[in-house]
Amino acid sequence: MTSPCFYVLFPLDDIFQTNLTRTHEFNPAAPLRSVAILYLLYGLPVSILSWLSSLLHWSSIPFHLKLIFPRATILSLSLCSDILFYRLIKNFYPNFKSKQYGIIMNYYGIAHVLLVFFTRTLSNSFEAFLFLALIYLITVNVSSLLTIIMNTSDHKTIVLNRHLILTSSLIGCICSLGIFNRPTFPAFAIVPLIYWFTNIIPTMNHSFRFQLLLSRIISFIIGAFILTSSLIIFFDSYYYNNGLSFIVDLKNRLIICPLNFILYNIDSTNLDKHGLHPPWLHFIVNATILYGPLHICTVLWCLINISSIKQNGQWLINRIFNRRSIIEIEQSTSHLLLYLYLVPFIPLSTFPHQEPRFLLPLLFPLILFIVPLLITHNLHQYIFRLWMIFNISIAIIFGHLHQGGLLPALQYFHNSPLLTSNKNFLVTYHTYMPPGYLTIPMSKFEYEQKFETAIIDLKGAKREEFDLTIENIFNKNLLNNLQVFVILPSTCQTDLIYLKQQKYSFNLLKQFGPHLDFDHAVEEPFLVNYAGTKYQWLQAIWNKYKLNLYHVTRG
Repeated sequence: MTSPCFYVLFPLDDIFQTNLTRTHEFNPAAPLRSVAILYLLYGLPVSILSWLSSLLHWSSIPFHLKLIFPRATILSLSLCSDILFYRLIKNFYPNFKSKQYGIIMNYYGIAHVLLVFFTRTLSNSFEAFLFLALIYLITVNVSSLLTIIMNTSDHKTIVLNRHLILTSSLIGCICSLGIFNRPTFPAFAIVPLIYWFTNIIPTMNHSFRFQLLLSRIISFIIGAFILTSSLIIFFDSYYYNNGLSFIVDLKNRLIICPLNFILYNIDSTNLDKHGLHPPWLHFIVNATILYGPLHICTVLWCLINISSIKQNGQWLINRIFNRRSIIEIEQSTSHLLLYLYLVPFIPLSTFPHQEPRFLLPLLFPLILFIVPLLITHNLHQYIFRLWMIFNISIAIIFGHLHQGGLLPALQYFHNSPLLTSNKNFLVTYHTYMPPGYLTIPMSKFEYEQKFETAIIDLKGAKREEFDLTIENIFNKNLLNNLQVFVILPSTCQTDLIYLKQQKYSFNLLKQFGPHLDFDHAVEEPFLVNYAGTKYQWLQAIWNKYKLNLYHVTRG
């Protein structure tokens, strides 16, 4: 179980200079994640926070500032997404009135994906923004290019304006950033890129001047892609090799993270560690969890109009081999939205590890496609009520209850004077692994002089591995003055029985809740033995939905 909210911030341990445990994604031998993307997103706000702490001589950086500052970038991108999304609505539906634009924006504004996930430091959130930006830039680029072609006479010189150069370069840059952020980005980018090619290729039937124009545009896209990719690869290689030493041995020491990601996921033993899922999970379960009634409406519409979808699929082939006018092209863009939503399910479902957050970018094409159809058929008011109830419920679950005890536990650990030994261990079991800088309240100088803390993430390991880990910590540090802390859900309390029998003492420091652990959310709490009054039984069940912080000692 890898933290979807925290692992992207591990390189920021460098800025806070804690240098604690890293996840497998940042293994210098074969890193799966690009630190260049992380520094691009979070380097500036966290550096500002670190600078403020030095300027104001803070003895300890407040916990909530460490938590909020990195989110500033994602929040800014979320606000930019609102602007781009509204512009896309006007591009795709120019005949709608302002009231209808408002209805679509209302559907978009109350989506729990927007409120919960797009305000967190998720690589999927950044991927969603890149996907939206790519759709917008391609539609603008195609429109500008076709306008130039249609308004240029046969004997008039074609001028490549700055706007067209900028959008073309940004398309290449976004494709590179998307791949290095998450190598699954091509699953989302394939439809916009096909749309671009199928709009551009028919213009090749024009004169040589138009072909030369297109070749220049393509060169800007490819050039921006290569330049951005090269800069990212150089930064990653410099970071993971601790300097420029990789230059003398590029074959063995050059770091290309997307390639490592692919090689890692080809190995089935690696995928077993993260969980294997059936190929239908994304479309049947995960999409329903994220988008509820809108996903169901889209599926029903597809079933009713299955023959129409097959006929509309011909527009890809026809546009490649037949010359179309601008009006025909604009009319056919309405079919694009359905493909933008459905096609990514195909490549994403081929991966055996599937989580709902992998589908976050699909929010934009889903609303752009289905909500105008609901408006056209006067169903938007009824579905909006279901959409609101659904999003409020899921926002409470994912925004507050799911792993809800972890941040309060980290804040307690961060602010409390628990660390009194030279050597300390924090073991996380059946919960997300915390980033090191959220557990250390001091600067690097104080940290190196006083304490050494190691975070051991056991993910969703079995009880035997948990037992062995605790035993190894004490057996390997017999002569050291150490402290061991354990964070685990209340539903896993029974896993402590064996260690207690081996004369290990677990002192419960505090419980934090509500904490919903989906691995044991249903079966464990209701195994509580009925004893006493009904109120006491309900209280016992409530206590199961908490996260426990223990101090472990050996007798």
